[in-house]
Amino acid sequence: MSNRTKERAWEIIEIYLKSIENVKSVKSVILVGSLSDDTYTGNIGSDIDLVHILYDRYDYESEKKNIADLISKVERETNNDIPISRTVYSERHLRHPYNYDFELSKDNKDLIERPIEIFRVLDSGKTLYGADIIPTLEKPTRDDVQKSIEIAQEERILHAKADPEWFSSFTEMCKHPTIRIMTQIVITRALSDYYFCTGMSCSSKYKILELVEKDMPNLSYINLLRLCHKNRFSPGEITEEDINTMNREYNDIFMKG
Repeated sequence: MSNRTKERAWEIIEIYLKSIENVKSVKSVILVGSLSDDTYTGNIGSDIDLVHILYDRYDYESEKKNIADLISKVERETNNDIPISRTVYSERHLRHPYNYDFELSKDNKDLIERPIEIFRVLDSGKTLYGADIIPTLEKPTRDDVQKSIEIAQEERILHAKADPEWFSSFTEMCKHPTIRIMTQIVITRALSDYYFCTGMSCSSKYKILELVEKDMPNLSYINLLRLCHKNRFSPGEITEEDINTMNREYNDIFMKG
């Protein structure tokens, strides 16, 4: 049985940081997400969100693979209790203007979602290893975020053409998601809508509901967001009536709207 407690998460982090000391290409390791802003729950889907920054003088692709292999090794050694994210950038990827001369593929998801990850670092990132580069980072612009969304859509189209079976399955999942997947979709949408409506970033899946209720009280799916937030952070309180409401509102607002 997996141990997903906060205490276990920090044990795994300590084990991982000792291993990363042998990887000379790493300039910085930054913790983001729920562990960094103290909203970690240990529920299914919880993970350890680490952002790795490499020195420019090292080859990005090969070092990214080395880090992924190291993470896999540490996950095996820790009983696969809590997954560790494999987010990796070179220093140059974080400087303006962003370079978009890379292949649109799932392997380059980090580069496609770069503004989102930088916002996460700026919002609540904590340097765990190496140089503290957070104060030197430039805030992504609105154009950066819009470009990220556009190239993510382009990548999805390319993926759909290359793998129609996957696209059919993906489309069906979006139409009829499980409650856990629905929760992810709705909260992620709220994070994006909050940014484009207010110009302010929020990277916390826990805090987004409070901010939306304060700054965007007329959001069309605010009730659905409340239920998804309850499912994400207090799943034991979700009732059958809540689930029926979530399915109905998701279909009415996200599928028909």
